[in-house]
Parts: sequence; structure tokens; C-alpha cells
Amino acid sequence: MSYQEKQNIVNIFSGLLITAIYAVIVFQRHQQGQFDLTEDFSKWGVIFLIYIGVSVAARIIILIVFHIINAIATREEEIPVEDERDKLVKLKAIRNSHYAFSGGFVVSVMGLAVGMPVHWIFIAFVGFGLISEIIDNSSQIYYYRKGI
Repeated sequence: MSYQEKQNIVNIFSGLLITAIYAVIVFQRHQQGQFDLTEDFSKWGVIFLIYIGVSVAARIIILIVFHIINAIATREEEIPVEDERDKLVKLKAIRNSHYAFSGGFVVSVMGLAVGMPVHWIFIAFVGFGLISEIIDNSSQIYYYRKGI
């Protein structure tokens, strides 16, 4: 398995783990009455900003640990250089990811148009963002194995 494939697998699991842990924490605080997510939409903005910061910091730490473990296991100290094939794989994977997120956005807005509560739209944005990230990383794995 190539370095890029391993890195994409780590990205998928770290995205799922970080989102799940953060969602559980926010849901527990909502259940305890610390804030009302059904009516306080400014709180959703704060939650999203904190989530972005926590996610970026956690992913940096996870990728550093991944690189260290991979270097120890494979005895390779350098990250493989990104060539034209890698750029093409990432470009096609990002295209798939953007299609998924755009479709999720449209579905969320349609839900709002038919009368869904606004707080479900915020939850859908997080869900479709996670799905688009998984599609991005899965597409990269697929294209690396397919041999574009």
C-alpha cells in the first residue's frame, strides 16, 4: 500500500473520529441545557468555528503521528514527492467531493424550503461536509489503485 493510500485511510478515520467526538460533546451540552441549539443560531456559528479549530489542530497532530509511525514501520524518512499523477488524482477526487457537497447543500436548502427546522440544516451541513471528505479520500484511494 502506498504512502498516499495510507494517508487517505488515516484521514477518513480521523475525520470520522473527530466529528463523532465533537458531535457527542455538543449534544451532551445541549441535553444538559448549557445552550439551546434549536433557537440560538449565533451559537451554531460559535460551534462551527470551534469545530474548525479543533479539527485542524487534531488533524495536524494525527498526521504527525502517522508520519512518525509510517517512517518507523517502513524505514523511509522522506515523504514521496508529489508528481503529475498525484495532482491528477487529487484533482479528480476534489471534483467528486465538490459534487457531493454541492448536492448536499441543495438537499439542505430544499429541506429548508419544505419546512424543516433550521437547526437540522446546520446538522446536514456538517453531515454532508463529512460525507464529501470521505468521498474525497475514498476517490483518491480508488484512483491510486485504478492507476490513472
